[in-house]
Amino acid sequence: MRIKLKIIPKPSEGTRTVIESKVSPIFRGDGESDYICGHCKAVLAEKIRRGQIKNIVVHCPKCGQYSEFP
Repeated sequence: MRIKLKIIPKPSEGTRTVIESKVSPIFRGDGESDYICGHCKAVLAEKIRRGQIKNIVVHCPKCGQYSEFP
């Protein structure tokens, strides 16, 4: 299953956990879901269980947008 993440503005410094990487996917697991950038649809987290990643922001290495994990 592919889950599209919500695009948000760049968080103010110190307000959120922001993960940055030069490659994607940033996370890999053994679950059933791929989480994709809300803007360019790059896979940011591959084979992740629902709820395994919570309340973080990922800076997409492909398009530069910020996507939020719920």
